[in-house]
Amino acid sequence: MARQNNEATTTAVCLSREEMRDLCGTPYATKQMEFLILNGIAHYKGLDGRPRVLWATLEGVPDSAVAAAAAVAEWKPNKVA
Repeated sequence: MARQNNEATTTAVCLSREEMRDLCGTPYATKQMEFLILNGIAHYKGLDGRPRVLWATLEGVPDSAVAAAAAVAEWKPNKVA
């Protein structure tokens, strides 16, 4: 399930309903939730009750983002107590 390069999909943060159907193999929200839970895919439930999966969950994060997060986590204040 490769991401297509058009404006509609490049700006999207979450998978569309069609992409969720392709990923889970069913159009039904309850079955999609079951699939995501059974396969350990990180997701959340939208206000409409349908599951949402972020593209970053499936594609992973770039190494530069991980390095930036590690640098922030290692920050220590230089304030003397």
